[in-house]
Amino acid sequence: MPVMFPLFFTVGTVFGLLAAVSAYLISYHEYRQRMLRPDQNPRRMALGTAAVTFAVFLIASVGLSFVL
Repeated sequence: MPVMFPLFFTVGTVFGLLAAVSAYLISYHEYRQRMLRPDQNPRRMALGTAAVTFAVFLIASVGLSFVL
């Protein structure tokens, strides 16, 4: 395990959470503006977007700790 791993993991978590909250708010607003089908839930769709955003930020940060 690289020496800088804990730092990169912490930074990835913090910025990942900030990015996930922003992605949730933006995508929820956009999903609510669109005329969705009745079986589509904008909160669930926005939560999925936020989860993917958090995962991308965390994986990118951890991967960068191994590269550097």
